[in-house]
Amino acid sequence: MELEFSNEGLERQKTLIGDFIIQFEHLNDWMRFTIPRIIYGVFPTELEMRNIETLLTDLGAESLKSKFDSLLVDNFQDHPKLIDLNNKLSTKFSSLCNIRNTIAHGTYRLGWKNFNAGMNDESFSIRHSKATKKGYQKRSKIISVAELESLIISVRSLYPCYSHINTYIRCIQKKERNELKERYIKELERLVSSIDKIKFEHLNILN
Repeated sequence: MELEFSNEGLERQKTLIGDFIIQFEHLNDWMRFTIPRIIYGVFPTELEMRNIETLLTDLGAESLKSKFDSLLVDNFQDHPKLIDLNNKLSTKFSSLCNIRNTIAHGTYRLGWKNFNAGMNDESFSIRHSKATKKGYQKRSKIISVAELESLIISVRSLYPCYSHINTYIRCIQKKERNELKERYIKELERLVSSIDKIKFEHLNILN
């Protein structure tokens, strides 16, 4: 039996798209939260925090990530394991940035299951039309709701990684005992290695 497009399906798709954007921005906030600690230490003053927030204002996710990565290398060269794990995490985040741009800047046709306006609850279309020297490109994709749900789970899997980076930095700055630092870096390594390749596949494409 062919699935139809319902009001419940419409609301679910809108909720999942919004949830992804919110989760992605929350992930960026972990970097914004950690950068003052990297530069100023464990307890930045109110003025230092304001200065950093001013400098980070309007930075896109890729620029924010690049600054975070650079600051980590400059300030923690004596901790190569931390740098290595962050680099691996950064690669995963980069692929997520590209997906985020697709979702955030696309034109939606919710409920579409094909390019002939067939409808159901389990898929939608994202369109990035573009006029080029070679003519008009529709650049439309059909995306399954299940794929979007899986993507949201992937975003959430990055949270504890950035949380552990923050905590590990705090341990370094507070000169905590080596056993504690070792415990956090091992857990960070486990978390990073457990993250699958982040992808966002389509069911069909129309160029």
